[in-house]
Amino acid sequence: MDNPEHVEEREDDPIISVIQNIKDGAINPKTLSHDKRLRCVDFLVKREGYTEEQAAQILGRCERTIRRDLREIEKNNALTADIDLAKRIAGDVVQGAMTHHRYLMRLARSLEASPGEKAQAEFMAWRVLKEMTEKLQTLGYLPTTPQAVVSDIYHHQEGGDRKTYDELKQDLKEIERVASETGTLDPKTEEGIKLLQQRIEKAEIVEQVSDLSKDKDGQHKNTEVTNEQ
Repeated sequence: MDNPEHVEEREDDPIISVIQNIKDGAINPKTLSHDKRLRCVDFLVKREGYTEEQAAQILGRCERTIRRDLREIEKNNALTADIDLAKRIAGDVVQGAMTHHRYLMRLARSLEASPGEKAQAEFMAWRVLKEMTEKLQTLGYLPTTPQAVVSDIYHHQEGGDRKTYDELKQDLKEIERVASETGTLDPKTEEGIKLLQQRIEKAEIVEQVSDLSKDKDGQHKNTEVTNEQ
């Protein structure tokens, strides 16, 4: 059988096409540039699940070379601490989880599904939300307990600015909104939020009474001074 026609390799060729041409014998893998070989190794091992030995055979290299390529790929893909990256990944986690949750809920409401399938879909939908919430808690995007919310709101560093009551109320509303959107607004959290609201209102009243008392004391002292004169 005739050999396939030689294909000229180009740097902008899709990597899957390059690998297919290598398998067909249209491209000699030993002519690949270093960067192109790294992309082939990444595709074969990291994405397609080939072993190092299989990748070495396809690319006409020894296993030691493939292992060295893999170490270089891992080094190139290494991440550094970055708050913006963390926010993007957390956002992707939430969006992906909510997509899965909505799909599972549609399955649970499907007329064609059996009762067992509906129950399983409901359970998996709940589990998706639960695991997403736990992941956000470990990343610090959600409080772990209502007590943590109390600590966060009422903790003020010595000498720092104290939040106004209106700001505290806004904090509570934001916590309630996030918990509601993420499906974590359970009875325990609701009770914790209500207790905080009551404490804020009580503290606000106490401060108002204290201010009134100070005003009256000031007026009383001024009256005494005037009488003495």
